[in-house]
Amino acid sequence: MPKPLLSKLIAQAVIGFFFLLVGCVYGIHSKDDIFIILSLFIGLFSLIRTYNFYRLIHNEAYQILSGICIKQTSMTLKETSQTIFVDEKNREHRLTLDKNIKLLSGHYYRLYFRKAVGLASGDIDYSSMDLLGYEELPVNTPTTHS
Repeated sequence: MPKPLLSKLIAQAVIGFFFLLVGCVYGIHSKDDIFIILSLFIGLFSLIRTYNFYRLIHNEAYQILSGICIKQTSMTLKETSQTIFVDEKNREHRLTLDKNIKLLSGHYYRLYFRKAVGLASGDIDYSSMDLLGYEELPVNTPTTHS
């Protein structure tokens, strides 16, 4: 299981459990039934989301894009940045990612996406909405594609 996906899975589970625990304890302390019910719903939906993410990882329903970040440019008045990424086969990918994803130019990365839609040209459309996680790698790391 890739480390960035495992970290995200654990974080989802811990946050859901935290909201469930704190919400129920506060609801019992204040004798607020509605707060307890809402906390239980948040816990249930968090559990479902964590389970679905676990299934996605376990079934390897994700694509891996490995390569070097050439350039990342912030887009004015938008919450996104334009990233130019070159994979091992020297194909250039232009990705629109959230501004909080900081990739450094010249560094080697592995990005994990949900299974992408194949285009008529045979290329893969990597959507920023489908980005599951990423990790920086040493330059000489061998890669495998799913």
